Amino acid sequence: MQKVVKKSRKQSEVKESKKYSSMIEAYGAFWRRGYKEWAGTSSRSEYWWAFLMNLLVSIFWMFLIVVSGFPIDVGIGIEAWSPISMILSIGFLIFAFAVLVPSISMNVRRLHDIGLSAWWLLLWLLSPICETFNIIVSIIFFVFAVLPTKVEGNPYHKFNK
Repeated sequence: MQKVVKKSRKQSEVKESKKYSSMIEAYGAFWRRGYKEWAGTSSRSEYWWAFLMNLLVSIFWMFLIVVSGFPIDVGIGIEAWSPISMILSIGFLIFAFAVLVPSISMNVRRLHDIGLSAWWLLLWLLSPICETFNIIVSIIFFVFAVLPTKVEGNPYHKFNK
C-alpha cells in the first residue's frame, strides 16, 4: 500500500535552490524572485553572482558620479555639484533602494539554504550599534554565505524528507 503525501499550497510554491552558471541568469533570478519569494532557498552561485553584479553596478555608478562630480563655481566663491553628478547621485540612490528588498529576500533564502532561520538577519539590524559588532556580524554573514547547501534535516529545503 502506497502512502500518499499531500502537499500544502505553501509547500508546492517553494522553489528549489538552483545553481547558476552565468552572472546574467543569476542576476535575472535576483530581480524575479527578490520581491515575491521569501520562502525557499538560494544557492551559493545565485547569491554570489547577484552580489558581484550589484557590486559592479555600484562601482560603475560611483565612477560616473566621481568623474562628473567636479564642482562648478556658481559665483562669489561658492561651489556646487554639477547637475549631471546630482542626477547620477539620485539615480544611484534609487538603485540602492530598489536593491534593498531583493537583497534581504535573497539573504533570507540563503539562510534557509544552509538550514538557518531568517531571524539571524536581526543581527544585521543590530550591527550599527558599534563598529566591532558590525565587523563580527559581517564575518558571520560571510561564513553563512560560503557554507554549502544543507539538504539533510533542513526544514526549509523543498526536497527535505
